[in-house]
Parts: sequence; structure tokens; C-alpha cells
Amino acid sequence: MVITLGIIGLFLVLLATSVPVFVAMAVSALAGNYLLGGSDLFQEAALTAYNALSSFVLLAVPLYILAGTLLQQTGLSDRLFAFAASLVSGIRGGLGVATVIACAIFAAISGSSVATAATIGLVAIPVLTRNGYPLARAGGLIAGGGTLGILIPPSIALLLYGVLTDQSIGALFVAGVIPGLLLAGLMAIYTIVINPKDPNAQPVSAREVVRATLDAGPILLLPILIFAGIYSGVATATEVAALAVAYTVIVGLLTRTLGWKQFYQAGLTATHASVMIFMLVGFGALMTNFFTVTRVPQMLTELIAGSGLSFFGIVTVMVVFYLILGMFLEALSMMLITIPILYPVAQAAGIDPLAFGIFVVLAIEVAQITPPVGINLFTVSQIGKIPFEQMARSIIPYVVLMIAMMYLVVYWQDLATWLPHTMEYGK
Repeated sequence: MVITLGIIGLFLVLLATSVPVFVAMAVSALAGNYLLGGSDLFQEAALTAYNALSSFVLLAVPLYILAGTLLQQTGLSDRLFAFAASLVSGIRGGLGVATVIACAIFAAISGSSVATAATIGLVAIPVLTRNGYPLARAGGLIAGGGTLGILIPPSIALLLYGVLTDQSIGALFVAGVIPGLLLAGLMAIYTIVINPKDPNAQPVSAREVVRATLDAGPILLLPILIFAGIYSGVATATEVAALAVAYTVIVGLLTRTLGWKQFYQAGLTATHASVMIFMLVGFGALMTNFFTVTRVPQMLTELIAGSGLSFFGIVTVMVVFYLILGMFLEALSMMLITIPILYPVAQAAGIDPLAFGIFVVLAIEVAQITPPVGINLFTVSQIGKIPFEQMARSIIPYVVLMIAMMYLVVYWQDLATWLPHTMEYGK
């Protein structure tokens, strides 16, 4: 126990001194295994990292990221926002609702929270501010809406959760549909409540809606193809990812929005993001192995079981735990560290693995928008030239909505489990 606490302390000290998370994981795990008397430390570490990265499912990570970056480079997000605006521009807070819709649709393509916030932010912030939305409120809306990128399938976070817990990726993706749409709906309702009707809004004719739909048609079709492929079982999550890349390239070429320069930039961005994720996965496996050897998950499960906490108490402890970690750790790092520890606790509490996956993703969504490490806040702040302090205040309502969803998904687990149970899925 002393060794375990010492290694956790070492890990926290390394993080506090701005050591990269994957390096802190590797150093802490190697030090822990050395203190436990392990031999051939580097050979065992290499094998552990290799085994963690050898999963066929992980091929989907760079593919989904590439599909999202290719779509960013085409500039077709303008058409996506125009389509969303054509549907709701006449209602109270219409442009804000259009922003949420655009985030949800792009989320169903990219699998990335940051990519969703950045892509939609570039288009939406100027439009929102021109139509009377305060800059900070517009930024908070986009940062919050961007978090849908890791909940609505495909989701890089759910994919990694499936690898860590040996759950069906297809089932997890489908499990995110209803909670994702419900959260988007709550964000839209909040936007309608707090924003006045745009006095300059003009009724949109059916012809204009049809024109906007046809312009955005190629983008709108891609999420449908992704969901249909996974839900029907025709293709695995990895195969659908490859098809998404091919489809995006074809659309970019046909619309003449994707050239060699854009393709190179998209590939470079996707490579950087993928390498970062794989480094976290590989070295995170070393930490997981250390926790397993020292029985940390079992001890924590026994501690909570013997504490007499109610189901509400256990869930609240996990919520608070994630909120605190989210202030200091990047989202995927937090997930890789906590799942090996909390997954057994959730199972002991009677939380379905699919529902817990959605719970965890909602938790790391909150981490994406809570200072001081919230990457969505930094991204939107830089794009819109919005003071970070104002962004931090404007994001509070979206944090509350997500925490409410965390409780909802574990108390009403059918939100996550019903749709996957209607399909035949395998690992």
C-alpha cells in the first residue's frame, strides 16, 4: 500500500511539474514495478505497451480522426451550418439552436470534441455575434456543443473505453445515440430560454430549406451511413471508419474543395492527434498493469462496499472524483487512468458496462470545458478572441446539464442500453 501511494504521489508531482502525461505514466509505472521487485522492466514494459496497441479496433482511431480533419479542410462546414440555420432560424434563439444542431451533425462524423468545437466555431461565432449574441455566450455555446463530438457516435472516447473494458465498440457507439441526442436537445432548450428572438430573422421558405438540404446533402448522408453500417452489423466500427475516410475524400474531390494541400494538412493533423492518443494508450497500459498487480481496483471496491454508501452516494463520489481530476488532467488521460480503477466499482454498484461508458464520456466531456485544463475553452477562446475568464463563466450552465445527464444515465440505464439491445452485436 505504501508503494502504491508513493507511486500515485510521484505521478501527481510529475504532472504538477508540467511533465507530459504519457511520460509521467511511464516513469511512475516503471518506478512502481521496480520497487515491487520486477525484473526485465523495459522488456516487460515494451510487451505491455505492444499488447495494448496491437488491437485491430484501435485502427479506427486515426481513421475517424482523418475523416474529421478532411471534412474540416474541405470547408463544407459552412453548408452544414447553413442547413441547420434554415431549419430553425425563425424561432427564438434560432441561430443558437442551429449551432447545437451543426455540432451534433459534425459530432456524428468526427468523433472529436475539439474538432467539432473548432470547425463549427469558425463558422458560427461571426454569425452569432453579428446577430446580437454576446461574444462570451456564443463561445460557451460552441464549447459546450463541441463536447457532443465524443458522445454522439462515432466517438474516440467510447472506442478507447471499449478497448479498455473489452466491450463491443458497435454497442457502445449505438449506446451513445439517445443520450447524445437528449443532451443536444437540452442544450437547444436552454439556448431557446436564454436568448431573445432575433429581430432580423426572416421566415425561411420551403424552397430555401430544400436548397440548403441539397447543398449539405453529402455531409448529412455520412452520419447516416456510419450509424446504419454499425447498427445493422454490415460493417465493424473499424471498417466503417475506413469507409468514412473514402467517402469524405470522394465528396471533397467531387465538390472540388479538397486538393493535395488540404489532403496533406488533414493527414498531418490526424497523424499528430493519433500519435498523442496512441502514446497515452501504450503508456497508460503500464499504469493499468501496475494498478492491477497492486490490487488497487479490488481494494477500492471493497472500501466502497464496506463504507455503507448508497447508490446515490457512490455515483456522487465518482462524479466529484471526475470533476476534480478534470481540472488538472486532459480528458483521454483521465479516462485511461480512472477506468481500470472505477470500472469494477461501477459493476459492483450494478451499473451496466454500456451505461457506465456513457457516464464516463459525459464526465470527460465536463473535463473538456472546465478550467484550467479545458481544451474546448482554450480552442474556442483562441478562435473567437474571447477572454478566457468570460468563457469560464459562460460554460457553467453546460457543465450543470452534463452532470445532470450523468445522474440520469445511471438511474435510467435504458437510455444507454435499450438501443444496443435491439441489435445483434459482437465484439
